[in-house]
Amino acid sequence: MPNFLRNFTYLAAVDLSNNQFYGEIHNSLQGLSNLIFLLLMSNNFSSSISPLYNLSSLEGLDISSNHFTGTLAQDIDFAFPKATFLSFSLNYFTGAIPSSLSNISELSVFQIDGNGLTGRVPGNLGKLKQLSFLELGGNHLGKEESNDLSFLDSLTNCTKLKMLGISGNKFGGQLPNSIGNFTLHLQTLAMWDNYITGPIPEGIGQLSGLSYLSLSFNLLSGVIPNSIGKLGNLSQLSLKRNKLHGEIPSSIGNLTQLSLLNMRENSLNGNIPSTLGNCTGMEEIGISGNHFIGNLPHDLFTQFKNLRYCDISHNSFDGIFPLVFGNLGVLNTLDVSYNNFSGQIPTDLGEAVQLEHLRMAGNSFEGSIPASLGRLKSLVYMDLASNNLSGLIPKDLASIASLQNLNLSFNKLEGEVPFFKDASAVSVVGNSALCGGNPELHLQPCEHFYLRKKGGILSRKGVIAICLSAFTSFSLLVIVCIFCRSRKKQKKGDVDSLAERYKRVTYTELFKATEGFAESNLIGAGSFGDVYRAVILHQNERKPVAVKVLKLSKHGATKSFTAECKVLKRIRHRNLLSVITSCSSLDNKGNAFMALVFEYMSNGTLDIWLHSVDRGQDIRVLTLSKRIEIAIDVGCALDYLHNGCETPIVHCDLKPSNVLLDKDMVAHVGDFGLAKLLLGDFSGGESMSTALRGSIGYIAPEYGMGAAVSPLGDIYSYGILLLELITGRRPTDDRFNDEMSLQSFCERGLPDHVEEIVDQSLVGALHEVALKRRNPEETKLLYRAFLNSFAEVGISCATESPRDRTDILSAIQSLKRIKEKYDSILAQDYDTSCKQANISLR
Repeated sequence: MPNFLRNFTYLAAVDLSNNQFYGEIHNSLQGLSNLIFLLLMSNNFSSSISPLYNLSSLEGLDISSNHFTGTLAQDIDFAFPKATFLSFSLNYFTGAIPSSLSNISELSVFQIDGNGLTGRVPGNLGKLKQLSFLELGGNHLGKEESNDLSFLDSLTNCTKLKMLGISGNKFGGQLPNSIGNFTLHLQTLAMWDNYITGPIPEGIGQLSGLSYLSLSFNLLSGVIPNSIGKLGNLSQLSLKRNKLHGEIPSSIGNLTQLSLLNMRENSLNGNIPSTLGNCTGMEEIGISGNHFIGNLPHDLFTQFKNLRYCDISHNSFDGIFPLVFGNLGVLNTLDVSYNNFSGQIPTDLGEAVQLEHLRMAGNSFEGSIPASLGRLKSLVYMDLASNNLSGLIPKDLASIASLQNLNLSFNKLEGEVPFFKDASAVSVVGNSALCGGNPELHLQPCEHFYLRKKGGILSRKGVIAICLSAFTSFSLLVIVCIFCRSRKKQKKGDVDSLAERYKRVTYTELFKATEGFAESNLIGAGSFGDVYRAVILHQNERKPVAVKVLKLSKHGATKSFTAECKVLKRIRHRNLLSVITSCSSLDNKGNAFMALVFEYMSNGTLDIWLHSVDRGQDIRVLTLSKRIEIAIDVGCALDYLHNGCETPIVHCDLKPSNVLLDKDMVAHVGDFGLAKLLLGDFSGGESMSTALRGSIGYIAPEYGMGAAVSPLGDIYSYGILLLELITGRRPTDDRFNDEMSLQSFCERGLPDHVEEIVDQSLVGALHEVALKRRNPEETKLLYRAFLNSFAEVGISCATESPRDRTDILSAIQSLKRIKEKYDSILAQDYDTSCKQANISLR
């Protein structure tokens, strides 16, 4: 702030907004007794606000989107007695709102959202008769107590109030009945992301001037009051993620101006009222995650000519899917997944040419995939998994250049898979009659497939004759083999099979390489074995390795060793820990000795990097970019295990201590001692009814109820690992209990308090990155958006219900998009990269 300004003693207005000014103000404006308007918003000023308290002539002050610090003066009415407009938004103010604010009698606008204010809101703000805008969102106001909202009673006296925003705070208690006494001029009421409990008051219907009402992300219960239908001017209604139940009142049809309806993730039930069709201006409708039933009214959606977004997923809708959505010319997103729809997928969907996201998974759709879907040239994401679809995959789908994710898994599709340029974006697992396609899909070539199929048909006629003629000859041989093989010999089979791929190493060699298994070489200890650092001669070179020595005296260790060998002989992937050799022998005392030798990971485990403070070690810091890379690496490993192996493999013990980092910080998943081969010949594991597979905090909840091992259990563990990556907190942290888990802790922080839940090293990086950019506040918003998006992927994978979990391919694609956009922010000029990242992450 230049000092020469104070020489202009008659200066009435200073507007320096939207620049890159920085530093402290000091006394640059001292003596400007005629200054009426001071506009400094969207700069990098970082001083205390106190130098401005001497400008008592100010009527308008806007210092929003800077780095001002400190607290508001207790005598703020003396500092700005003539003020009509005060905006302190998006700074670093702390402390409480001074009660003397109510003495600024002409105050019309007061904005202090996006700071760190605490305490209660003064109960005397009703004295501000001219108040029209009050924005307190994005602070830490309130104490999650029953009387936090008592200040609303006073505000009903502000007869000119048009906008009231208290979102993103800690307000608890119930909405007072006095809310219906607010002025009819009130247009915006934003109370989302608090701890508000109880029912929505019936008196809400008295606020007939409202155009925007959001009560999302609270703890509201009860039914939606019928009086909601009195809000005839309402254009946006959001009640997402509460505990509301009952039906949507038919009076909602009176809201003829409604363009956005968001009631996701409640416990609402019944049918969609047909009166909703009166809301002909509807653009976005989201009612997913409820208990709605029945058929979709066929004539309902025909009224929504401007519908761009429709999400009715995770309900219990049934019947034939209506033939109307193809006529909605601006439809961008349609999500009807995980309902009970049956019949064929309507061919008219191919007419919705602006459709980018189509999700229809988890229903009972049958018949073939309509060829008309190949005309959706804007399509980015299509999920038709877990239905009863049959027939061929339309070839035109492979020509959609914008397609980033296509999931056709677990259907009854057959024939040749079209050649997709990006096979990593396609999933067809669970369709046994498919062949061909990209090599990365690991399907049989169609000529082999059809030959085998034909041969199988021709041989059936001779099967009986062959079996009868061979039975006598082979019966004796089979009996002899069964009785000659001991149980111990059977268990060694997998070790021997593994040894066929790798040169076996002796006990003596490992003893020397680890200096007698010296404690100084011990780098890790697990349930069934210890891990030592060693150097062995491998392919004529001295190679650092990690030697896992099994604790054979511990119950289950031999079974774990056998299981691990069983898996290791089947897998090979850049993100899986690579086995070099094995040892099954006797030690120098004649006792059984078993060990596996792995490639040495010089950067240790992910657990050490995340929790070095807990271990009393030097602090290691992972950047956001590196955390996303690790998350992608681990996801790719899981995708390979679940979808890329001939026999699907479930890891069963995914956690940070089983993720190792090489010299380039590439992540490798290891420890397959609890792994389970699906549909294979593995018989050494315990059933889920007798033993839980995994580690406390990472075990999928359905395993505790006796559910069978499945890839969805790994996805749950993966979600927990992602949340641990971004928060730096273990799922077994002391703060988590029956009332709060790592998932709910993260959900509470999204989207506006993400800095409170993430690892504090990431918060420091946020400010560091911002200071290097020309527009630090915008940079912070984008950085927070990346953190939010990362956490959302983890939450979507770690949902309690297996059917609600994001599939691994979708999670990987989401993380790759976050990584790509985040890297563009770091690598390019801010203004350019801001446009690229844009609103999709906000």
